Amino acid sequence: MKKETLSITDKVFLSVILLIATILRLWNLDSVPFMHDEFSALYRTNFDSFQQLIRDGIIADAHPAGVQIFLYYMVKMVGWNEFWLKLPFALMGIASVFLVFKIGQQWFNAKVGLLSASIVTVSELFIFYSQLIRPYSPGLFFVLLFVFFWNKILFIEKKPSIPTCIGFALAAFLSSQMHNFSLAQAGLIWFSGIFFLDRNNKPQIKAYIFSSLGALLMFLPTSYIFYYQLFVRGGIGGWLGMPENTFIIDFFKYTLNYSWLFIFAFLILATLPFLTNKALKDNKLKLRITAILWFLIPFAVALLYSKFKEPILQFSTLIFGAPFLIIVMFSFYNDLKITVKEEITIILAILLIGITTLIIDRQYYKQVYNQGFDQIAAQMKKNQEQYGDSITFLSYSNMSFMTKFYQDKENIRNNYFFDKNSELNDFKEFTSNIDTKYIGIGLSDHSNILWELSALAYYPEIIEEKQWFNTKYLLLEKDGKQLPVLIKDVEMQDEWGCSCVMKPTDSDDFHNIGFIAEIQAIDTVTDIVLVTEIRDIQNDSLLLWLGEDNDSKAIMPGETYYLTNGFYLDSKKYDKENVKIKVYIWNKSKDIVMIKNIFCYKSKKEPYFLGLYEPLN
Repeated sequence: MKKETLSITDKVFLSVILLIATILRLWNLDSVPFMHDEFSALYRTNFDSFQQLIRDGIIADAHPAGVQIFLYYMVKMVGWNEFWLKLPFALMGIASVFLVFKIGQQWFNAKVGLLSASIVTVSELFIFYSQLIRPYSPGLFFVLLFVFFWNKILFIEKKPSIPTCIGFALAAFLSSQMHNFSLAQAGLIWFSGIFFLDRNNKPQIKAYIFSSLGALLMFLPTSYIFYYQLFVRGGIGGWLGMPENTFIIDFFKYTLNYSWLFIFAFLILATLPFLTNKALKDNKLKLRITAILWFLIPFAVALLYSKFKEPILQFSTLIFGAPFLIIVMFSFYNDLKITVKEEITIILAILLIGITTLIIDRQYYKQVYNQGFDQIAAQMKKNQEQYGDSITFLSYSNMSFMTKFYQDKENIRNNYFFDKNSELNDFKEFTSNIDTKYIGIGLSDHSNILWELSALAYYPEIIEEKQWFNTKYLLLEKDGKQLPVLIKDVEMQDEWGCSCVMKPTDSDDFHNIGFIAEIQAIDTVTDIVLVTEIRDIQNDSLLLWLGEDNDSKAIMPGETYYLTNGFYLDSKKYDKENVKIKVYIWNKSKDIVMIKNIFCYKSKKEPYFLGLYEPLN
């Protein structure tokens, strides 16, 4: 590979691309709130010593030490400040755009580098993960930096310089400290480099060996963390769902902003060189295959690990290998003769389509600046100003400090917090004893629908229902209108009764459905269950069964009690046109009981609820 001198035009293109990349990643960065995973990382900085951080905040986690150590010291300097904590990650995201250009130039030419960098500049995949204080942006940056020095040793410098060797070793080591898949990516890149070594170039071989040893020596003190997490702790995942069969297709669609226009434009531009009969006339086939394997092998490993061990595959897992695939897709422009005007047209088309689909179609900034924890607090503040002391606020999240952080900023009063360690029955009892006219309830972290149903049992009128990414807020009134009634005033003593069947359709605009049974004991009721089922219409086979009982609580004669049940009607699992929903009472103890009401609650389908990762329907 020969060092290429950039033309004035290429320098202008590169400057424009980097300027756009900077704007897209830094635009109102201080307004991007913390997400769940960021809060989790920040929570793990709250230690009195470095030793405690390593023991309790890193080894017990599922990621290498690098980002967590960085945050530990950053928080000491700037506190939990969104802008200053996110800024280094965003800057590394911008630098990654430049490195994609450089690698494309090193492997092929400036045209290939510019086209590849253009995609990375406007892709939601790379923008979103640049704005998170998580390992993805730094992991990508150091992997790309490693390849930059890898190229220099193998292809550019006949006698690799000391700065190049140091850069190689440092970048490889730092890749290993960001994310387990940036570690794996660096290892794969290093291994593939063996097959590109020139056996007749002793300085090159020595540089590769000694640089590799330097990286290994730096890694060894941290290897215990990797060993403990993978083999002692038992794995590096455990909190994700199993990847869908369409995962890889969804990943590419997400990378191109879920836009058919962007996908079509990308495919047209990538295949254009083949129409010239020059696409395969260079000698870079080995490099192309290697770069493709840099993407495919980590994907295959993550998929197999997810299928046979525990789920770890998500879009972020593939971010470290994706740029190399993009470079290969545009690599056939290497020998394609195009005019400056044509080059301008192609690059501008990528940038304009990408920006338009990102901002207008994906509504990216509307979503990323309104993620939930902060918006729940903002909505509570608004309702607090409206209703004063006549409203009580409740919040549920996996860890209460996540919701409390923004609520404290807004000075929310009369608020109470529940988390994954809270008992649902305690929440029910608490809600039943609230005496204010209104409650505002914030729900996050894919909270079970039983929490909102338990609130609706005592506060049945929905004044407001708002959703953001993975979060929901309900403003409820105590003495307002009731939810729709399916069954009313039925006395039963039999074991089974009060059955009702519903058939949802695609016209039903909901994704959560729940039921509330208001029961009144005539005799002492000891064991009663509200059951919901999903059944296949064709053969009446059972697809899902859920039952919520009275939790061993004896319901005394004359006492009113609420049973709740419901589920998320996942369109990927269930075809609404081919299923029916059945709800009924299972009176196991056959006590005499009055079923006062069975209410139905449908939570509206909101495109933003999963919109940061899924299409906006």
